[in-house]
Amino acid sequence: MKKLVLPFLIVVVLMIVSSIALAEDITVGVVVRGLTSDSNSIAAMALKDYAEENGWKVIIADCEEYTERMPGKMKDFIALGVDAIVCVCGDPSIIDEGVEAAEAAGIPVFLEDIQNIRNTMVDVTSNNWTMGALLGSQVVDRVMKNTNGAGGDIIMIGMPDFHVLRVREQMCKSIFTSPENPNINLLDYQIINSANWQDESYEMARVMLTKYGDRIKAIIGSFDGNSWGAARAIADAGYTKDQIFSMGIDGSEQSYDLIRRGTPFVGTVAQDFAGWSRIVVDIIKKVVVEGKDPSEVIPVSKIAYCPFKFIDESNVPAKGESVDFSN
Repeated sequence: MKKLVLPFLIVVVLMIVSSIALAEDITVGVVVRGLTSDSNSIAAMALKDYAEENGWKVIIADCEEYTERMPGKMKDFIALGVDAIVCVCGDPSIIDEGVEAAEAAGIPVFLEDIQNIRNTMVDVTSNNWTMGALLGSQVVDRVMKNTNGAGGDIIMIGMPDFHVLRVREQMCKSIFTSPENPNINLLDYQIINSANWQDESYEMARVMLTKYGDRIKAIIGSFDGNSWGAARAIADAGYTKDQIFSMGIDGSEQSYDLIRRGTPFVGTVAQDFAGWSRIVVDIIKKVVVEGKDPSEVIPVSKIAYCPFKFIDESNVPAKGESVDFSN
């Protein structure tokens, strides 16, 4: 039996060396809806950093805010023979064609902030249902505080192109229209185009302010970008944050800066975008590199949630610092 020990050890060492080499040969294709978006950019760059720490090669394809380009970019990665594809933001109905092609090629697809479709491995995201409810609750609480309990009218600027935004909007609406909030009235709900959200959110808020004036107590977008435009329109119309305010969901240095400066953008439900990518890389490592059964490392729901945190003037991080999502 002793004679078998050395050959056995050699085989084990060779297996370890082989697995390390395999890990270093991993290529991950990352399809990003738009790197101009803070959430997309932070998530994509964090994914690149975490993946490269493992010795993997990462290729990022930017769809420049044109979600319809995502399936084509996925097919490009399939042609390159990547080991895994990660899609960052978007909508399941749009990426369906790319997911189908990846399945046919035997390439696993991992999602960040997109609803699972077909046999995608996992969707790593924040819980948009609870974030929408938190945003709605914070809006109501602030309106009631600003008006000494009198309440008032709220405008919503929606962009229901994406599943995550539709969910947030549904939850906000349910709170604004709840019989438990009799002094709150959802005065108007307007939809803008996702291709031009930066300008349209400002213009829509400006129109609403002209139409309704100080009857409005808050103008809310389903993500920070829409709410930045609303806040700018509020300020340009001569109102302070105590008269009319805006809030959103996402969290970024631009959002924190607006809060610190005392603009009408007064709060955000901040998400841990880098945390999405940390979880995705860990799952890819276990499933693709180490060959573990996905059922052993991925939740049964195939959804992994990251923590989030409401940020306003009371806890906004100092310039150059980041939000601590651990408490």
